[in-house]
Amino acid sequence: MGKRAFTAVELMVALILMVLVLTALWRVFSSSQRNAREIIENHTINEELDKTLIKMTDDIREANAVASYPILYEESQIEGLTTKESSPSDESENKLSFYKVNYDFTKKPNELADGEVNYTTNLITYYVAPNDNVEGKWRLFREMTPLNQNKEPIENEKTLYEILPSVDECVFYRIKDPDAVRTGNIYIRIKIGRKEKDKYSNETIISVKERGAMPES
Repeated sequence: MGKRAFTAVELMVALILMVLVLTALWRVFSSSQRNAREIIENHTINEELDKTLIKMTDDIREANAVASYPILYEESQIEGLTTKESSPSDESENKLSFYKVNYDFTKKPNELADGEVNYTTNLITYYVAPNDNVEGKWRLFREMTPLNQNKEPIENEKTLYEILPSVDECVFYRIKDPDAVRTGNIYIRIKIGRKEKDKYSNETIISVKERGAMPES
């Protein structure tokens, strides 16, 4: 008895079933790829924010004195604070400026000439500016300006570094506390999210205080 050949209808049915199976497999694979990309992007956001806050915390703790404190607010006002544009050259409320001193231990204090010091001072300022390329996003900057011995800025040695190119919120503030030592803690609230609306975002608040003192103290 000879082998029976497949009819055209059977071949079409088999082809349709194969297409359906391949389509289902492709959807599963595509969904897995999309989920993996989202997980990686979310992890990148978390890692970028963590690294930024660690660097800022260390920077502030190493400060010798604060040059410009953020505004004091009642605790009930904190939730309503929003990001405002700031600048290192004006009295903007949403920024933080402090002094950092670097000592030159090769120069002995008892061997210094009159008016000479064995340290250099830098003025550090964190501030935010609108991101012109993405509506509703902000850019976080760190500006460092060296000061001469008369505490005057050396403008031609100023450096500017973009800490974060795209943030949803960045607010500097302090909370009124009658029991706080000196000027109290500095709070920084930063929120970073993905470009797509209603997607993953991470908002973190840190509290930190400078620990040092200026050499004259």
